[in-house]
Amino acid sequence: MRTPPAPASIRLRTLPAVAGLQWIRKGLRTFWRRPLGLIGLWLFFTLTLPMIALLAVIVSPLAMLAIAAWLPLLTVGFMQAASDVLDDVKLRPAVFKAPFSTTRQAARGTLAIMGIYVAAIALLAVVADAMDGGETRRWLQAAMTPPADGKPPVIAPMSDASLASLRFVVLGLSVVSIPLWYAPALVYWGGQGAAQAMFSSVVAIWRTKAAFLAFLAGWFAIGLAYDALVQLLAALFGAEAMSLAGLTGQMVLSIAYFVSMWFGFVDTFEITAPAAPRTAPLDDAPPTP
Repeated sequence: MRTPPAPASIRLRTLPAVAGLQWIRKGLRTFWRRPLGLIGLWLFFTLTLPMIALLAVIVSPLAMLAIAAWLPLLTVGFMQAASDVLDDVKLRPAVFKAPFSTTRQAARGTLAIMGIYVAAIALLAVVADAMDGGETRRWLQAAMTPPADGKPPVIAPMSDASLASLRFVVLGLSVVSIPLWYAPALVYWGGQGAAQAMFSSVVAIWRTKAAFLAFLAGWFAIGLAYDALVQLLAALFGAEAMSLAGLTGQMVLSIAYFVSMWFGFVDTFEITAPAAPRTAPLDDAPPTP
């Protein structure tokens, strides 16, 4: 595993829209090169970290804060794992603590970004609760709580205030994700501080907006197609028979999604000495500026 020192020289590349779809293809291909190892990393992360144990019990603002706190480590961990797969390096759970095992600056920057994630989610949750009096939170709790008889829960329709609150949260998460998208990776591989990494992330997404939107649209289309396939198979073979297969497929797509972020990162940023991430993933070298 590489342990890149800081600082590094960073340049932005100009990318066509089709690059975003290539990131998805490379992410899926990389997953199938080491599926068991990547699934093992996913299970390690989801079964050992406290946030997942919390989510398995209750859906609450506290659970949302737990997700926010650990998301940068999940992102960098699977990006590092993607790089290790390409380099034929053995996959190890240590990828999730990589930002804390290099330099103090990287550790401080990672902690700062984790704190920003938590603060942003907490602010959105507080404002959303104020908008609808906590109705959306109670609706989610009811939807995620299985009844004692084992039947699907009966969910009441959402009110206008709850729908407005939900739209606000979705919009807020979209806005917050822009400065934080590449920030954890730029702190780790680029040696940047948290504030500089967030600024670089905004500039990078704007410069490569066509490819970035194609990437998001591609994964959205894959998600819709997968949901339609699961529903079709459930109608043919029964929901119970498809439940485990459906969850397994969702896990595979989630892993491939985080792996594909690595290709977006190395295509978008040209990082040179003292440490540069791999810039020729699989059989396709990224465009030169």
